[in-house]
Amino acid sequence: MGIERDHPLTLRSLLLLAGLLPVQAQIEAQPPPQVGGSSSRPVEITFVDAGQGDAVVIQGPTGEAIMVDAGSASPLQALSRLGVDSLGLLVASRPHRDHIGGMDAVLTARPVARYLDSGAPTESPVHERLHATLERLPAVERLSPADTAFRVGALTIEVLAPGDPHAGSVGLVVRHGAFSVLLPGDAEREELATWLRRGLVPDVTVLKASDHGSRGGFTHAFVDAASPEVVVISVGGENIRGLPRPEALSAYRQHAGHVLRTDLDGHITVRGFPDGRYDVLTGETLDDRQPRAEPQHDSAPSALDPPGPDEAAPDTAGPISIEVVIAAPGTRPGDLNGDYATITNRGDETLDLSRWSLCDLTTRCFRFPAGTALRPGRDVVVYTGYGLPDGVSFFMNNDRRVWNENGDEATLYDQAGRTVVRHVY
Repeated sequence: MGIERDHPLTLRSLLLLAGLLPVQAQIEAQPPPQVGGSSSRPVEITFVDAGQGDAVVIQGPTGEAIMVDAGSASPLQALSRLGVDSLGLLVASRPHRDHIGGMDAVLTARPVARYLDSGAPTESPVHERLHATLERLPAVERLSPADTAFRVGALTIEVLAPGDPHAGSVGLVVRHGAFSVLLPGDAEREELATWLRRGLVPDVTVLKASDHGSRGGFTHAFVDAASPEVVVISVGGENIRGLPRPEALSAYRQHAGHVLRTDLDGHITVRGFPDGRYDVLTGETLDDRQPRAEPQHDSAPSALDPPGPDEAAPDTAGPISIEVVIAAPGTRPGDLNGDYATITNRGDETLDLSRWSLCDLTTRCFRFPAGTALRPGRDVVVYTGYGLPDGVSFFMNNDRRVWNENGDEATLYDQAGRTVVRHVY
């Protein structure tokens, strides 16, 4: 990695030279711009590997620092590694432990100028402790969660107020020239739709996946509006919710050239320049990252990955493909929704799946309801267990496994009973 001699040797530069920060992964191959002033310097956004939690550190071109969420445990080691000794803004997107568990430690150990949260009432001991700490720090300016915009150093911050102040998330758009990142917290579908109706969702460079890549943390309309080039999913390995879910991954991959996960890629830093360019640095830990010539940005299972012992290779013949996953990683024992089949429309036309059937070798079948449509490039996922369908996720409502671990067939039949595609594994 070349060193621009015209750059001042900042603390981050010294950490890079000492091997304490990651070597650049070659996602964007363009060289960094020549630095003639703060206006051309990048913003660095680090998605901390906080396990099953959220913690994002934003370091602006003029030394300003922002932290959005703090994970479930103290993030002070990460802040120290990044050279952050004060915060111009601290944001709690949602008052849940996986967002605010480490925030009390941050407020105690680092000077904080301004604090923003969703405005939700205190309903848990960890939230009560956080408010008690804030009450002892009158110098911290408390901001209200309203649709507004303000500056922190060279960065523009746009606030997306929660649709439901009692249960929603506060979202942020951070801009540095033509580079932008959207941090929606744990916003769910109703809230995402509210932001869309209010015209608050811009076309962005980077999107943090809402709610760790859950089914309820995205809509196709929301992802279409954001149209990100990079999606980062903050998620813990082998989490009990089985996140990220395949429907979310499919939606993100339709837009983003790079879908990264903290459980696979470790800490992830996106460095964005004001002309819209960016590059990405990944690694296992802040103090021991390894360069990756070919970073593994996509998650398993994927149509591009070789099948593992619990996955079947997808059938890609024709415009429709089927992929079967058995006991998806992170699924709790006995959870039948760890088994699912994904049907992908690889053609150019919308398919009407009304009353089409998906069956196994012993003719245990699921029939799609009337009105089910599958647009080009999109998926539907059929889970074995119980749940409520939403047009993207469907459920067989079985109390035992359908797909055989030792080999089976997944066949999709049209309304007339004709075979559309068969996948044998």
